[in-house]
Amino acid sequence: METFAHIPLFDVKASAGNGYVIHEEEETDALIFKKEWIYNELHSSPANLYLIYVEGESMEPALRPGDVILVDHTDNVAKRDGIYVIRMGESLLVKRLQRLPSQRLKVTSDNPAYEPFEISLDFDLQNELSIIGRVVWSGRRH
Repeated sequence: METFAHIPLFDVKASAGNGYVIHEEEETDALIFKKEWIYNELHSSPANLYLIYVEGESMEPALRPGDVILVDHTDNVAKRDGIYVIRMGESLLVKRLQRLPSQRLKVTSDNPAYEPFEISLDFDLQNELSIIGRVVWSGRRH
């Protein structure tokens, strides 16, 4: 079993929509991943990872309600474009982030029904926005 990592699954939902309010974080289950795969494919460490659920349709077709996402909580400054879990106020969201000039960040949903928006990193990171981590894998039940 030393070749495998136990990655906790929390009963937390990141909204692919307008936001999911976090009430508490409780580990409800776990998935097992090969450590070698985590190191070589994700370029991360098992200690940096956890799993949560997706709720809402704003990130369809990439992410759907009920999907499980693997989040690397050490990748929390959005140095590169990708899908991230963010906290805005009390809401937890999963969105595509893109760095823009002048300390701005573009927040986009894959579903065209949701309008993209921009935020200032200078102001928002200190107040209403936290980048929780980058989504490095997703799984779905068919």
